[in-house]
Parts: sequence; C-alpha cells; structure tokens
Amino acid sequence: MFTIMSATAVVAGARHLRVGRNGQDAAAAWTGEAGGCDCGVAVVCDGCGSGAFSEVGARLGSQLAIRIVRDELTRGASPRELWSAVRARLAEELAQITAAIGGDRERVVHEHFLFTVIAAAWRGDEVAVWALGDGGYAFGDRVVELGPFENNQPPYLGYDLLGDPQPAHLEVADARCGRVVVATDGVIELGLGGLVETRHFEHPDTLRRKLAVLAKSGERIDWEARRIIRTPAALQDDGAVAALAWKVMS
Repeated sequence: MFTIMSATAVVAGARHLRVGRNGQDAAAAWTGEAGGCDCGVAVVCDGCGSGAFSEVGARLGSQLAIRIVRDELTRGASPRELWSAVRARLAEELAQITAAIGGDRERVVHEHFLFTVIAAAWRGDEVAVWALGDGGYAFGDRVVELGPFENNQPPYLGYDLLGDPQPAHLEVADARCGRVVVATDGVIELGLGGLVETRHFEHPDTLRRKLAVLAKSGERIDWEARRIIRTPAALQDDGAVAALAWKVMS
C-alpha cells in the first residue's frame, strides 16, 4: 500500500496582470485507485499567446486529460503504455467540441485549442511523463526542460485536429524517485528545482500563494533619494505546476 499526495497551482503572470488579461495556463491532478492499484495523474497545459481564447482549451484539456488517463489506468495500461490512446481520445473529444462550435475548423482550433500538454502518470514501480510542447518536469530532484522550439513554435495537440500531428516527448522513470512535478514554461524560467516542497503537499494552497508572490512586483520608498524603487516580478509569464508524491506505507 502507498500513500500518495498531490498539489497544483495556477497563477497569471505579471505581464497578463498588468493588462488585465486572463491567465492561459491550467493544472489538474488526481490520486486514487484504478485497476486495483494506487495511482496518480498530474497535468499542466499552456495556451498559445496568440490564441484569442486559448485559456479555454488549456482548462478543458487539463480536465479531459485527467479523466482519460485515469480511464486508461483502470483498463490496466501501465504509465509507459497509455499515451497513444490518451492522445487519440483527447484529440477526438476536442474535435467533437470543435465541430459543435461550428464555423471554420482551422479558425476554431487556432482560437481555442492551441495549448501545450505535459502530463505525468504514476502507478506501482513506474512513473512516466508525456509532453507536447515546452515547459518541463522533474523526477525527484532531476529537472528536464523542454524547449525552446524553433521560431518559438512549440508542438500543440490542436495540430492533430488539423491533420498535422507533431512529435511528442516521453520519458519513463523508476518510481523510487518518490515524486514527479510538471510545469509550464513560465515556471521553468524561474527554475523548477526546489520549487515544490513537502509542505505544499500537506497544505496545497501554499504552492499557489508562493507563485502569486513571485508574480507580483515590489516597490519601496528611498526617503533619502526621494524616489520609489520598483522591483520587477520574478514570474512574468503565467505559471502552472502539478505534482505527485508517493511512498510506501509502513
């Protein structure tokens, strides 16, 4: 038997806060039993900056991915085996939504469904991360960065809907690493190592508060110089993090 914990956090970055724009990142996690085994899933998505409503796709994508990965784990797939089925099912459900919206298919996809996906699944002695796009992840203390991509054009799942699927990234690790963290590129720019601490699993909202502080600029008054000194926010881009940690119960 295992004990497993999760933590997620999403905040709008300083650039979006300045102009009153919605954040375009999303995060979700699930822990429980699937197929008779303890399991966990963590997902982050980052909407394309030029997509008018890409935060819609990112939030839908994160929630749909959680459900689909959980379904595949319940069917008995191992973390390394399930991603092709997850990709196909996720693209199919997004295609149905695209058709329901109506109008020009390419326009709908570009406005709503260009978002990156970084997802992790853990069960038993295996944990795997699958990704389409930039950002990064960590197995234990080992951090892996994804991107940047040429011409600042990361692969998006939405291209599957337009008949132009892009190569995905997959890494499988031994579950003895004890935890996995996935994050969007705004967080990776800060540095993922050490960002998620044990206390964030015990009190999950502390992780969101930590990112919120990083997304705020600071200012102080220099009374002698009679001026205000402003410090730019560390987190300029939107940020999303999802993490799982597990250990064998004694």
